[in-house]
Amino acid sequence: MKKFLKIRKRSKSWGADSRKPLIENNNNDIQDGYSGYDNPLDQNTCTTQVEKEIPLQELAELLGVTPDVNPSEDGSCCSLRPETDSAQQKQRAVCLIQASVSQHLPKPPSDLDQNLHQHLINVQETVPNELLRLSPLLEEMGLTECLINCYHRQTLGHIDELLKNVQSCKKSFVLMNWILHAYLSKELLGHPDLQKMDPMEKVDLLLFTELAAKAKNKLLDNVQKQVRAHLENILQIERRQDIGDKEETCIGLYINTIGCIHAMPKEAQKISSKLSDEVREVCFQELLMFLERYASEQTEILGKKAKMDKPETIHFFKTLKTCKELKQHVQTNSKGINESLIQKIAATLENMEDFTLKLLMEIIEHMAEIHLKNYFKTENKQFFFLILGVKAYFPKLSWCQDVQKRVMDEAYKLIAHTYLKHLIRSSQKKLRKCWSPDVGQTVTEDAESLHDTISDLAPGVQQWNLMLLKVQELLKDKDSDAVKLTAASMLKECPTWREDKELLPALLRWKGLSGWEMKEVLEVLDSLSECRPRPRSVTWYSCLICW
Repeated sequence: MKKFLKIRKRSKSWGADSRKPLIENNNNDIQDGYSGYDNPLDQNTCTTQVEKEIPLQELAELLGVTPDVNPSEDGSCCSLRPETDSAQQKQRAVCLIQASVSQHLPKPPSDLDQNLHQHLINVQETVPNELLRLSPLLEEMGLTECLINCYHRQTLGHIDELLKNVQSCKKSFVLMNWILHAYLSKELLGHPDLQKMDPMEKVDLLLFTELAAKAKNKLLDNVQKQVRAHLENILQIERRQDIGDKEETCIGLYINTIGCIHAMPKEAQKISSKLSDEVREVCFQELLMFLERYASEQTEILGKKAKMDKPETIHFFKTLKTCKELKQHVQTNSKGINESLIQKIAATLENMEDFTLKLLMEIIEHMAEIHLKNYFKTENKQFFFLILGVKAYFPKLSWCQDVQKRVMDEAYKLIAHTYLKHLIRSSQKKLRKCWSPDVGQTVTEDAESLHDTISDLAPGVQQWNLMLLKVQELLKDKDSDAVKLTAASMLKECPTWREDKELLPALLRWKGLSGWEMKEVLEVLDSLSECRPRPRSVTWYSCLICW
């Protein structure tokens, strides 16, 4: 026969009165080594006071457990020694409930990687089903809230144990998503059939938020380990790989790297945008360490290749393309990330770009110097060999047209500048003998050939041959006014002049202008521009032999 219990109404001051014992209990838990998920569920936790005895035998039968359950085996909730018989009886009742919870909660699978998802579904089905089954039976005993508390604490403790054994990012994301989106959802504690007992109202949110924080930290830890391992594997592949001329080997490094550091934040975004930012920051921290190793290794590798007789520039283009794409990805996805971290990554990539471009220009300058030195000193028309050299060093690369355009722009400017220097160091008399009577026409043909070659390799590149194209016009000018007009147009139109302000005065001197004629022209140019050439005493062009 059922015994009916008489339950006193909860006092309005219960919340305030319960703060002290709750703090004291929590302190005891810490001292006794409890995790927080199986704190004592005594009369402070179950907010009802019992005046009559609880029928423990009948309660055990309802719960499907033995009435003499060993407290030490079923939870620390029974480890305290109550001071009264009523409290002892209540505590025994709670232990029976907790034993039932332990008995009905699904056991963790032996293989979490394979069965975690199904296990969480089982937990998600079991908890509301058990609450629905037992709530009507325990309500008249005043134990409904104890039932909810036991399921709440033991479920969170169960998930906490799962967290300790999860090693992969994939399963960490599954647990994180379940904690934040499934536990309090309509499929579990928020189930419509549970509205009457309202377990959501009785959930200890502090325990819940602590578990969520643990899950997040575990997730970030696994992300760090997995991303680090993947990036190291990418670097190992890069070390063993022979580039050749295959596009996939040239773009694989940055594609795989971006894929690695982008996948995790993308997955985290499905759970929380804040979580996604934190995951991305961990990925970027690992990326920075990866780039520091990569930059160190590439500096040594490219330095050795640059010293070879005929270095393959494809290695340099691959490095430049990798740096460009990684920098673009980081800057595009920098929102919510520590600014100093973004700056360090960008600086590492930019330093690598500058170093690589510097080596490339040294290669081009060396090649241009060799060909142009022969071209200006022999009677053979050898400018064609320079064009062949440019094509050999810079084959068309469909996978890095943007980078190739940047490199070709610098190479074009350097070659045009080198050509001009050799031109004004050579006497017109000798050039007429080696080339043709019309030196200006030869220079124009060379300039056009250079531009056609560079433009074919990098369409849309800036035109750096304008000063060379003006040489023929300058040589044909017979009076001072004509020279001034040509010089003024050079100043306005030729970027080469703006790069090296000593070129135009040297070119005027090479034409054969006297000192006072040069001064007159330069004064006109000075009135047209705020950039007056630096005062010159002894410069490289002052020693030219002008004819």
